[in-house]
Amino acid sequence: MLTATPSFAVENELGLWIPEWFTIPVTDKWGSVIEASPRLQFNNKTNKFDQFFLRPSIYYKLTEHLTVSQGYSWNPTFNPRFNNDQRIWEQVEHIKPFSRFNLRNRLRLEEIFTHGNPGVGVRPRYLLGVSIPLGKEKKWSFITWDEFWFFLNSSHPGHNAGFDRNWFFVGLNRRFNNYINADFGYNFQIINPQSPAENKLNHVIQINFYVTLPQLIKKKTDDLINSIQKTTY
Repeated sequence: MLTATPSFAVENELGLWIPEWFTIPVTDKWGSVIEASPRLQFNNKTNKFDQFFLRPSIYYKLTEHLTVSQGYSWNPTFNPRFNNDQRIWEQVEHIKPFSRFNLRNRLRLEEIFTHGNPGVGVRPRYLLGVSIPLGKEKKWSFITWDEFWFFLNSSHPGHNAGFDRNWFFVGLNRRFNNYINADFGYNFQIINPQSPAENKLNHVIQINFYVTLPQLIKKKTDDLINSIQKTTY
């Protein structure tokens, strides 16, 4: 008896992403980060502006290398139709410098609210990265990271429990001064579109810009709290 064997298609897309991160340190421990990320996708169906991500967040430095964050994300999708996606997320990040490289670990938990769907998707993301300074002046660095995404629940069609996607990035970082630096690289993405007959591969040219503003309050957080307490009591 012969049975039909399903064929598995692979869809390839090209992309250009140019996200910008603006870090606003309020004190030596507290601060805010605002990310704005326009994304363009190119395939055999359309070549259009696809998504725009806006992610404001606040952070607190537990130690010199360990930071926790709480954020919100507005992620409208414009192609093939408008879809309003909003997220609340929590994050812990540890960056450890060694003599020859920096090791980065980041865990983010997202609660995803999609317009027209009553369920809430819960999706952890784990990123492991390495940066290696190059040259004596260390203005350039080689960087690479991998981020694994998966859903904990099946909230609605398109958000099913299990593997969601994996991103692998490789590129260079250029530090221009103490306040501005940028990444230039390639992001290879494996996407599970929640369909058993098709996988999606994204080939993204990614240019990241990072801007850090001067600290707003020069006094250390502990000293600031002590001074407030003295004036209060």
